[in-house]
Amino acid sequence: MNRRTTRIHSIAILSALTALSGAASAQSSLNVFGVMDAAVRRTNTDGVGHVLSMASGSYTSSRYGFRGKEDLGNGLSASFWLESFLSTDTGLASPEGFQRRSTLSLSHAQWGELRMGRDFTPTHQNWSRFDPFNYVGIGSVQLFSLSAAGNTPVTAAFGSNSNSIQRSSNGVQYILPRNSWGVEGSFTKAFGESKVSANDQHDSIGGRLGINLGPVFVSAASYTTHDDKTISDFKDRAVAASWDAGVVKLSAGLRRFEYKDAKQNNYLIAAIVPFGAHEVKFSFNRAKMGGTAGTTSIDGDSADQLALGYVYHLSKRTVAYATAATMRDKGNARFVVPGSPAGKAGAKSQGFEFGVNHEF
Repeated sequence: MNRRTTRIHSIAILSALTALSGAASAQSSLNVFGVMDAAVRRTNTDGVGHVLSMASGSYTSSRYGFRGKEDLGNGLSASFWLESFLSTDTGLASPEGFQRRSTLSLSHAQWGELRMGRDFTPTHQNWSRFDPFNYVGIGSVQLFSLSAAGNTPVTAAFGSNSNSIQRSSNGVQYILPRNSWGVEGSFTKAFGESKVSANDQHDSIGGRLGINLGPVFVSAASYTTHDDKTISDFKDRAVAASWDAGVVKLSAGLRRFEYKDAKQNNYLIAAIVPFGAHEVKFSFNRAKMGGTAGTTSIDGDSADQLALGYVYHLSKRTVAYATAATMRDKGNARFVVPGSPAGKAGAKSQGFEFGVNHEF
């Protein structure tokens, strides 16, 4: 199916869902939602040059979607969630349909939720909530999870293909119900459906578990993806904690990637300082590699990222923001801040951006 046909099908689906929204019964709900985000960005890589651009999704990802729920009685409900990418800077929507999320659920107030389809992985759900930059933009901790950053466990396992670090398709999740103990968690199994991984169709299994202890939140997650071609497993583990002291919220965490002999530890230290309608955000992220990725030694390869951000809440649904970040590679690491041109191994990159984010 070509992109034009996919777009036509997507438009037809959206039109049908919008028409149905007016006919929803008292026991049902159907909502259209989304985010429009645009930022002006300037980045630079030492020895290469700078890039001035407009970015979409630097505070939270630009997107649109539909979600609905039906009350089935006796505490049971059915729901769906369809969510797609959107580029504010170009006006283009994702030609692949609802790649951000496509799930169908049965939920019970006492027994929890059974969710099927394409959704975030347990480790991403665990790790991203501690990133003060919402896992997007030039200050995001996401940079150390990308497949195009030189020799890392991620590139060794997945190459330039889609990976299971952020989302998985063909998944079945069980999500714990809300409870008075402050415990939350989920278990996920994703089916590969073939011997060749494509379009995030990976054979994976894992879960997450967290506990709220008043101002303190602690959680851990694990997700393992099996590679049928090499009979090897890509292991993704994460543990993190936060403390909300009111005047400041502090977070720290560790995420570890392993594939064969390649290892990567990702460290996060972050803080958010709210005051009135303002927020100041800070994060320090470090990626440290070891072992061998393919036939290449990655011992001594590492990268440090420092980010500082400011947010002004214009309303409940609209914010203005600014972020500055710098990335310094060591050894043969090749990480760069988003939008910056690729440089030599061990290079330094930096950038800043300012923009507006509006939810609807």
